[in-house]
Amino acid sequence: MRGVDGSHRDYALEDGTWIVGRNPTSEICLKDSQVSWQHAALVCAHDGCVLEDLGSTNGTFLQDQRIQRRVLHPGDRIKIGPFELLMQAVHVPSPNSASERTLFAVADTHLQRKIGRHPDPGATGTATNRLKTDVDRRTIPSLIRAWRFDIKRLLPITNWSALYGSVNLRHEVSAGMTVAALLVPQGVAYALLAGLPPIMGLYASILPMLVYALTGSGRQTSVGPVTVDSLILVLGLSTMAGHGTSAYLALAVMVTAMIGVIQLVMGACRLGFLVNFLSYPVLAGFTSAVAIITALGQLKHLLGIRQPQWPTLYQSMLDLLARLPQTNMETLVIGVGCMVILWGLRQWAPSAPGPLVLVVICTALAYLLQLDAQGVAVLGPVPVGLPNLSLPTLHWPALQQLWPLAMTMALVGFAQTISIGKSLGNKYGYDIDANRELTALGLSNLASSMSQGYAVSGSQARSALNASSGAKTPLAAIVCAICVALATIYLTPLFHYLPNVTLAAILVVSAIRLIDLQEVRYLFQVKLTEGLLLLFTFAMTLLLGVMPGLLLGIVASILLFITLNTRPNTAILGRLPGTNIFRNVEHFPEAETLPGLVILRIDASLYFANVVFLKEKIHEICDRHQADLKAIILDASAVNDLDSSADTALHQLSDEFRNKRIAFYIAGVKAPVREVMQRSGLYGILGGDHFFFTIDAAVKRYQELSLKK
Repeated sequence: MRGVDGSHRDYALEDGTWIVGRNPTSEICLKDSQVSWQHAALVCAHDGCVLEDLGSTNGTFLQDQRIQRRVLHPGDRIKIGPFELLMQAVHVPSPNSASERTLFAVADTHLQRKIGRHPDPGATGTATNRLKTDVDRRTIPSLIRAWRFDIKRLLPITNWSALYGSVNLRHEVSAGMTVAALLVPQGVAYALLAGLPPIMGLYASILPMLVYALTGSGRQTSVGPVTVDSLILVLGLSTMAGHGTSAYLALAVMVTAMIGVIQLVMGACRLGFLVNFLSYPVLAGFTSAVAIITALGQLKHLLGIRQPQWPTLYQSMLDLLARLPQTNMETLVIGVGCMVILWGLRQWAPSAPGPLVLVVICTALAYLLQLDAQGVAVLGPVPVGLPNLSLPTLHWPALQQLWPLAMTMALVGFAQTISIGKSLGNKYGYDIDANRELTALGLSNLASSMSQGYAVSGSQARSALNASSGAKTPLAAIVCAICVALATIYLTPLFHYLPNVTLAAILVVSAIRLIDLQEVRYLFQVKLTEGLLLLFTFAMTLLLGVMPGLLLGIVASILLFITLNTRPNTAILGRLPGTNIFRNVEHFPEAETLPGLVILRIDASLYFANVVFLKEKIHEICDRHQADLKAIILDASAVNDLDSSADTALHQLSDEFRNKRIAFYIAGVKAPVREVMQRSGLYGILGGDHFFFTIDAAVKRYQELSLKK
């Protein structure tokens, strides 16, 4: 395989079937997210090769044409994702055969090389394939090719045909316009939720969405302002500056730039795995709590009550109860009516742009009836036109204060986006690259900060709407961004009479949809510990606040993981009658055990944290079978790693068994674990005749020795 560094690999194609794919066990493994797990198959025989696509997501191309099944000829050029595979027939003298089949994989579909693409005149019709290349990676053309390859990975949209195939323009435009109809009112509402001017929500929906469409791997993911980011931002900045002040706006732009830099650095360092620390129960519990906080936080707008910002939900609710007599009935009626309309449209006309319809109706009524004169708060003047691009102003003291907030928002935003992308990818048959998503989100947040927007991430509701509206490619997101830009240029003056309570109703309905009770029931049904973790994170977020609740949820998740790994599942095994299969005797009562023999399986890697548990478990077995225990077989098939502490414990157990005249066998040990045992001397102490590939072989060895005695 030839990469941008000039490396290459020749594949000698013998007769048979060669699987090409991302699966590491494939005969030809091409590691890239654009390559399916099992992408294509090469069926080779004495008279040639046939290439067949195995239902891949991004397709298999021969001479730039997508194929399903095709006979290959010398000189054919195969494109799979970002790789190019070239075949050529040459005569290869050999004492055993007249020819040799080879395949050469090149990691760039656009490389142009001066290579022989025609059969060698001396090759026969049955001669097979060998590639000859004289590419020098140190030449200027090779550097240009490497640059082009990097651009293609950074901007997947430049490889459009290979990634997406044919595009239905009508569906893409329709989906983009549909999402824009939802995003315009949502962007305004989320900006107000974040304590920012409404125009900043629109600014955050233009350039960031374009950047993500060009760089992200989520084909239908809609990036922009979301509830969680807006709420975390307002709670994090409220202690540093007042809402709407110039200092507050500067901090919002600054923290957005910091989020972008953090995500870019994480992407460059390939730290996408860090999202695993935000386990699904923690994220689900946190999101549900944020939804409750958001909905309750909009009550003051639904009631038409002026209320200061309180640090905790408890204090805010107590203050709101004290101010209930100040309720503006006109505002309350409008708010309840808006929520009823939104729920009704969702039930009876789910394809209708409910928020946009609501904004148009309420703005017209407020203007015609002069509702602002009756105490109904309206949005007021909204700036017209696109934002001016500028670099955010950075201040070191503020950066130090904003660091925890930026890190939290970077991780939460990435976790939301990657979960949305994976969900849609699984449904529509494509893969999500976590590190590319980090880079794309980082660039999007930097673009938002430069265009006077604020923090952005993936939206579950808008992404689902985008997919259900027919979007298959990022083209829909580009259309959506253009529509939002046009609205910013021409429609913002119409928002002057938009009632704040209408935006509050949109936020309440959007927040309530984030609460998935079915998922809560599912977690409790599948695994009680994960359901309890969800409830713990939910409760802590409501009681202590957004950032403390999330941090405690992560800590609880890690502690749960450590606890489960320090006390892994163990099982005493027995043989199923008439088979060579061994199963847990607790789950399979019919499984047969042998007198004097105990077969123990440990379902975890052995390391310092569970060494004590391992020794306690084995001592417990020895005490229980003290009278007749003659041998112990340790089933190590689930042990993927062994550290020095665990190896020392096995040495100690081996000595104990030798003193008690108990035979100690190990079955199913994997090569990396066996190598540790060999280096530590355990393999030599026990002897090679105490290690077996299968439990059955170890049992037979025990039976043979028992008969001899």
